[in-house]
Amino acid sequence: MTFKTHFIYLILLLWHCRLGVANRCSSGQIQCYQDSKCISVSDVCRGNGNQCSDGSDEHESICSFWKYDTNYCSSGQFYCSSYRCQSPYDFCRRSCSSEKDPRICQMVNSGKLQVKMTDKDDGMILTEEFVNQMKNAVNVTSKKSKTLACPMFYIPIADSCVSFFSPAKLPWAEARQFCLSLMGDLLTIKNSSDYESLINYMRLADLTTDYWIGGRYDLDSNAWTWSSDDSPMPLGSPFWATRYSSSCVPRSPPHTDPFSSPASALPGAPCYNYLQAPGQRNQGWCAALTYEHYYYITDEKCQDSRSPLCTFNEDLRPVILTVQ
Repeated sequence: MTFKTHFIYLILLLWHCRLGVANRCSSGQIQCYQDSKCISVSDVCRGNGNQCSDGSDEHESICSFWKYDTNYCSSGQFYCSSYRCQSPYDFCRRSCSSEKDPRICQMVNSGKLQVKMTDKDDGMILTEEFVNQMKNAVNVTSKKSKTLACPMFYIPIADSCVSFFSPAKLPWAEARQFCLSLMGDLLTIKNSSDYESLINYMRLADLTTDYWIGGRYDLDSNAWTWSSDDSPMPLGSPFWATRYSSSCVPRSPPHTDPFSSPASALPGAPCYNYLQAPGQRNQGWCAALTYEHYYYITDEKCQDSRSPLCTFNEDLRPVILTVQ
């Protein structure tokens, strides 16, 4: 293997080892953030006092989105449209997971609470040891690449430094944190010219992997936005893919306002069997470039696993978080 290939696999090994350390608790339990204590996942954000000595089970950064459906269910349960009231553990193992903030099931499935101190980070939390390993590795490889316009593992496309981490397969939030740990972020597409340059490169490189990019449906703004700066994503052609529908649907006028739902079709509008993405306006859906759709943007479930498509940003640094 080349040095570059060895280092990529080292990155993936460190990343997956870091994720695997958390899974030490029994079924239906979750590990506290800073210690090895396991508590019932149904006790998280119950408001009954701290079960974790570090207070992570009642931390505001988790409880701001970890909301139980007390109007319909008992305390410590989520409401699922298909299975009614479920414990968080069962909720995240059924088809209900897209009905809640994806960070809930990310923590339940990983078996560990993840505390963040700012709203800037939508992804997972990095340990200080892992961050230092990544920073040192990037610094070493950057020194070996002084003649390149972009750091090691990034290539210049249009006016950006881009990296296709095809070996990694991660949910959207983890893919974003993967890019952040390498002083980047998931790719943002601002205009058709940059998008054309990206697609031309992917075509010439014979890529067939599906990639996460930086867009997601944001409940606060009620729009599809870029995670890097919360700016609205462009809608319509030439960015978004079309999908086949078995039923003929009357076509509405072009949807250009990212903060509203598509307008209703005009009376007498012809119907078609193809609809343009995004078809979802719910939390838990993220933007991807998929080989199936010729790398046009599609809306996919954030919990699905795809490869990170990163763009380099010198101003970004890995975020190390502690519980106060």
